[in-house]
Amino acid sequence: MKRKGKICRIDDWDKPEAVKGKSWSHQERLCDLKEKVSLHKKGDIYYISQFTRSKTGTSFSEIKQSEELASFFAERACEFLHRFIVGGYEGWCIVTTPRRRHYEGFHFATSICTKIAGAVKIPFYENAIQCLTKDRLNPEFFLLRPIKEKKIIVYDDILTTGSTLLATYELLKDREQLLFLVGINNN
Repeated sequence: MKRKGKICRIDDWDKPEAVKGKSWSHQERLCDLKEKVSLHKKGDIYYISQFTRSKTGTSFSEIKQSEELASFFAERACEFLHRFIVGGYEGWCIVTTPRRRHYEGFHFATSICTKIAGAVKIPFYENAIQCLTKDRLNPEFFLLRPIKEKKIIVYDDILTTGSTLLATYELLKDREQLLFLVGINNN
């Protein structure tokens, strides 16, 4: 009988290069970091993205680990907000979509929001929104602490399916204004 699979060492079984096949291959997503501000619609909401996925550039994993790139994203976001929010930032705050439960250490979106909040002098409610479920496609969110502001900037570093933004919208839709700002649109 002819063998169909490839032989690999037991300690290499989880490495994509050790096993051929589409189910094991994973191409890292890239962004060329050239600003392409765009308006998108997803379900009942509109969101604005600063950058988009590209065929060349820096990998998403490298981007999410870089404090320097967090500053770059925050500067670009502030430039956009100064043009978009006319009449000042009174009554505004910023929140980020919930961070992954298993993730500790440097958090890209939190770093960006901290920098934006400091630059435009608005409150940043870190970890204000929490996820009740582990389901990434249909997450259920709740407020971990009250947000008194009626105008909220919701920041998501990388948008993939949009389900996080939709769940955040469902949680905050009673507010006067919601501005959904995305760092990289991965669609």
